[in-house]
Amino acid sequence: MQLTTLIGLGLLATSSFAYTNNRQGSSMNLNVGDCRAALDRIDRQRTYNDQAEFSVSNCYMIYATNGSGRRPVRGQIIYDIANAILNSCREHKGRLGTNNCDSCHVTVNYRT
Repeated sequence: MQLTTLIGLGLLATSSFAYTNNRQGSSMNLNVGDCRAALDRIDRQRTYNDQAEFSVSNCYMIYATNGSGRRPVRGQIIYDIANAILNSCREHKGRLGTNNCDSCHVTVNYRT
């Protein structure tokens, strides 16, 4: 098993700090290649705040706090969680908590 897969599985197991994870998304199919391109937009060394978006084409990828303020988080965390969604969630879509606030999460979903 690759290290990234192990990290992703660990995030799935621990990313429910207080945020209610949702491992489903839109009924529309997204292009996983677009989502991989969205992952490439995340600078893993940078710190991001609420509403940091990395979307490509029909792949919607965002870090959001749902009204909890800026709540800075490292790009590596956003990357790892988005990658876990792509690798482990049904249809490669969902929302998983980032563990830095009760409502902070990463979303990967279809967009028009």
